[in-house]
Amino acid sequence: MAQLSLNARLSVLSMSSKDIFHRELQRRANDEIKIYNPTDADYPIRYNGYVWTVKAMQDLIVPRYIAMHYLKHMTDALILKESAELVEREKKKYRGNFWHGEEERIALRTNNPELRKKYIKVLWKGIVRKFGMDEISAEAEAKEDSSIPQDEQILEELETQAELVQEPQNPIEALTEEIAEKP
Repeated sequence: MAQLSLNARLSVLSMSSKDIFHRELQRRANDEIKIYNPTDADYPIRYNGYVWTVKAMQDLIVPRYIAMHYLKHMTDALILKESAELVEREKKKYRGNFWHGEEERIALRTNNPELRKKYIKVLWKGIVRKFGMDEISAEAEAKEDSSIPQDEQILEELETQAELVQEPQNPIEALTEEIAEKP
């Protein structure tokens, strides 16, 4: 069976499942992630008009969406720096017209998965806190309560609010008390 695209898989899901899926994506975007700057210079992360600065050779805790942005751009920068150093070393070996076209062959590619993985392992220090996972939502509490039959929930609520009721010993006494109270 052929693999379905993400859009095709989403269209198969019911509307409530889509809502759950998007809610989980939103929750994960706010996880707190520790990132590391292995360079000897501060690295500013500019995102949506805000700036986070990862100090040289230090860690910083940021939301996941900022961490993903940082990983992409810092990984590219580190690969390009390594590539430039490699090209400079190799360039010294060539003399005259032989260098033409060799730079493209020698230069490292930023889309190389093994090379990206090497740098991402250094930059990504891990999840510090999963957003929203330490609080119990009202929906989760409602699900827990929904397993108890409705009548028992009502009785439990009444029992906590009600005072002890004293019943008369004899039903005739109750009627006589009721008649005596009327003016």
